[in-house]
Amino acid sequence: MTRVLLFCALAALTGWYGKHTADNNTALHARQGLPHFFQKLHSSDTVVIAYLGGSITGAQGYRVQTEQWFRQQYPRTRFKTINAGVGGTGSDLGVFRLQEDVLQYNPDLVFVEFAVNDGSDSLKIGNAMEGIVRQIKQHNAGTGICFLYTISAPMVKKLQQGIQPPSVRFTEIIAAHYGLPSINLGVDVMAQLEKGTLVFHGQKGTDYGNKTVFTNDGVHPGTAGHQLYTATITRAFREMEHMKAPAKSKLPLPLYAGNFSQTGTYSPRIFPHTGGWKSAAHMQEISGWLKAMPDLMYTDNPNDSLTVRFKGTVIGAQDIIGPPSARVLIRVDGKQTISKLRFDQHGSWYRRSFYFLDPLPEGVHTVVFKLDTTPVNKTKIVIPAELGDTAKYRPSYLYIGKIMMAGKPINNE
Repeated sequence: MTRVLLFCALAALTGWYGKHTADNNTALHARQGLPHFFQKLHSSDTVVIAYLGGSITGAQGYRVQTEQWFRQQYPRTRFKTINAGVGGTGSDLGVFRLQEDVLQYNPDLVFVEFAVNDGSDSLKIGNAMEGIVRQIKQHNAGTGICFLYTISAPMVKKLQQGIQPPSVRFTEIIAAHYGLPSINLGVDVMAQLEKGTLVFHGQKGTDYGNKTVFTNDGVHPGTAGHQLYTATITRAFREMEHMKAPAKSKLPLPLYAGNFSQTGTYSPRIFPHTGGWKSAAHMQEISGWLKAMPDLMYTDNPNDSLTVRFKGTVIGAQDIIGPPSARVLIRVDGKQTISKLRFDQHGSWYRRSFYFLDPLPEGVHTVVFKLDTTPVNKTKIVIPAELGDTAKYRPSYLYIGKIMMAGKPINNE
């Protein structure tokens, strides 16, 4: 059996693939704790905390509330915090933006929150989450990592049956292997729901009396919901602070042979491209994403192309979905042609997005990106209530903001 299969078998035997044990009902799994982080808290004048996750992390919620708690608890320490939350994204993008969004700031602690967005693909979660851990530890072995498991309405029924979401089960295997603490933020939420003191998905304008309304959309906590998350986190940190620091340990061998411990994110402009590409810097409607993608470019000409040669296994792009976006045509090694729709039911408004190709065999690959001229019936795809003026859907643009790869670019002169 492979190392991954062995750990999956172990997980099944120990309960991670089935119902809760008594231990699973505990919010904190401290493992080796965060000894270096707490030492830094008491011995340094500045501590850097990064929050890597999705929209729940990006919101003015538990992230801001825990920052305030740290400042109050440790008034002699200056804190710098990094908001690396990107809505609607999981660890598959997180591992590729880790260097730029987090590690360049040399954090002392990284919270990682992707449980709601990570789905159920064990290999994708394993490669990405282990890649996040190994990249952080390779950057600085003393940096603390704490996994946070948030919950959403689709998870509630299984949680009531004592079954953890797949994203949590698979991530816990990584946490156990590396001795990382994890905090299951759903434990206290579900306890209040069971007592009848909490409404998970409340309706705006409805009076629920003294009950805590956790969310108004089934996913994103309101102020009271985030306060519940914050209380769980701060209680866990008070407990971990009093743990005896374990002996130093080396980075263990990886669980996943294909883990993304070496990733790169690059401006599209460094790769050979035809002259028809235009800068998106003048587009007011997407100005909010130019900080994350400063070299964002686009074309409406199917003859334009961008060619990437790299040595590795995975390649993808960060882009924009909006009214003008259409299809991208991707040619791999001169043989395989792939068409990806870069428009969806919410295409009436602009937002940052991304996509990956399926993993390629290890080696040198040439990948060519072009605008696909296949018609897209956008007005039939968009949610009718969001449709608006249909004229805005007529253009067909291909946006490319960044190229991501597990591997290294070659011969780009």
